[in-house]
Amino acid sequence: MSKTQFNKIKGQVTKFLRENRWTLAKIGVAAAVMAILPDSVSYAQSGTTDDTISVITQPLSRMENLMSGPVPKAIVTIGAAVGAASWALNVENQITKTAMRVVGGGSVALGAATFISQTTGMLIP
Repeated sequence: MSKTQFNKIKGQVTKFLRENRWTLAKIGVAAAVMAILPDSVSYAQSGTTDDTISVITQPLSRMENLMSGPVPKAIVTIGAAVGAASWALNVENQITKTAMRVVGGGSVALGAATFISQTTGMLIP
């Protein structure tokens, strides 16, 4: 593909994205809601008949797993290692700042679910 063809396609794609940004944002919000909702609600299947309110508890447990699961722990650990190595080797200050933001934000996310469940005892039944 030549450079002029690439630039033409790039222009068409950016024009499409610019013209349809609100529609794409709505699709993204709908996808995020569908990811959080339990399967029985999001796919219009019959729900469970237990005493818990699964419409509330399942999204809460998914958010807790999202905030304090193995993936955030791995991201925070990798961020801490990269930040410490960057600081120790005096490579670049921007890398250290970004790594410290990852570690700080990840630590807050990891501690939020635990803090709320310990103080109120009501996050996940």
